[in-house]
Amino acid sequence: EMEYIKCVGLLAELIDLDVDTKEKIHMCFQSMGIKTFFLHLESVDLPLETCEKLKSIKSIIEMFDEEGRHA
Repeated sequence: EMEYIKCVGLLAELIDLDVDTKEKIHMCFQSMGIKTFFLHLESVDLPLETCEKLKSIKSIIEMFDEEGRHA
């Protein structure tokens, strides 16, 4: 639970989330987990701008994940 709170807090700072969107993402993390949330971003009812920003963050995570596998 603390990890979810920490991750949502970081996302809020990075992409300037409003309170409602931050709470919605936190609830999604709790119900589906962070990895599944990012895998199914399009199915989550979020503002388009927020979804686009989250896709960018997802891309960065995937790049580091790939680097980690090839290191």
